[in-house]
Amino acid sequence: MVAAPAWVAVSAEAKARTAEDLPTTLEALAAPVDLSPPQALAAMADRGRGQTSRDAFRDSSSGNPTAASPDPATAAAEQRVATTCSGVVKGPQINGRLTVEDLCDLWQPPYKDRADAVVSAFTLNDAFEQRFGRAMCLTSGYRNLEEQAALRITRGGLAAPPGTSNHGWGLAIDFCPSTYTGTAGAWLKKNGPTYGWDNPSWARPGGVGPYEPWHWEFVAGVKALAGAAQGGGES
Repeated sequence: MVAAPAWVAVSAEAKARTAEDLPTTLEALAAPVDLSPPQALAAMADRGRGQTSRDAFRDSSSGNPTAASPDPATAAAEQRVATTCSGVVKGPQINGRLTVEDLCDLWQPPYKDRADAVVSAFTLNDAFEQRFGRAMCLTSGYRNLEEQAALRITRGGLAAPPGTSNHGWGLAIDFCPSTYTGTAGAWLKKNGPTYGWDNPSWARPGGVGPYEPWHWEFVAGVKALAGAAQGGGES
């Protein structure tokens, strides 16, 4: 069997968003979706047990969490995360059903994301604050199944069906226009990937999905999802 191309898993959410047949409220809440965690994503969580979220982030991005001492920005991010949660990534996770222990507060209430994603997001936000003197403005982070279903009903194809969005994995952030446009937006596009976050190709002009410059994802986590799909695992 020929392996699925790399873009298949990454664009799954985009394909879901472009579906024309929108569900009723009951259908959205009761849709029979497979909510099991992809094997690769569960493996990332297993590696994170007992680690701080800073160490888990290093492990997922560099493969060697003990290779170097933490840089000041990462250390500051860890300290700030530690004030709101343990910073430990546990597993397995279920899309839209992450536990309190697996979630950390972002800098703007009430938004949260998965612990390792939050640490990298804090390093990005710290750098943004140093450049612009203000925090990045957020409009969304982790969404549970009910929140995703409600968004699907109100926004139609712009929202993925519940159980399929990367917001449900705690791996996505939506930014305000003041963050993703103008000089700030140009800075974000240039520097976001350095801190582990990117606007996915499907959401860019000419991509396979709707144009969503506000939607950014934690690259290491999304790559784990794509790897699971390519390897025949769950997606």
